[in-house]
Amino acid sequence: MRTCRQNTRASFKDYKRSKMTALKKRETCEEQLRRMCKNIAEDITAGKQDPAIWMHDVYDVEWITFNDHNYKAARLMVAGGGPNIWVNLQTNTVDGYWGCDKVNHGFIDNIGLDEYLSELYDSK
Repeated sequence: MRTCRQNTRASFKDYKRSKMTALKKRETCEEQLRRMCKNIAEDITAGKQDPAIWMHDVYDVEWITFNDHNYKAARLMVAGGGPNIWVNLQTNTVDGYWGCDKVNHGFIDNIGLDEYLSELYDSK
């Protein structure tokens, strides 16, 4: 039979062991960035959301235009501060930057973001 003190030691050892396991399994910044970019690319490729709704999470739009100022493409900032993540509609990649780490993940625009942004740009 364990005493109260032995139970405390045993539970502390279990706690410490679980903390060490959690520390070993932590993602690096590059792994987190890669996961975030992949998830964003998969969401766009899945095409399950309306582009107007998807645009609610966009922080900034960089317009890419031809010399005559007609719409060519856009870059959408979807994360900033820690990791900076841009959806680049010219190259169809999700580009992530975090410190010195850089990640690119391709996608297929099944949402219709490029068409939506072209119409939005032309309406201005």
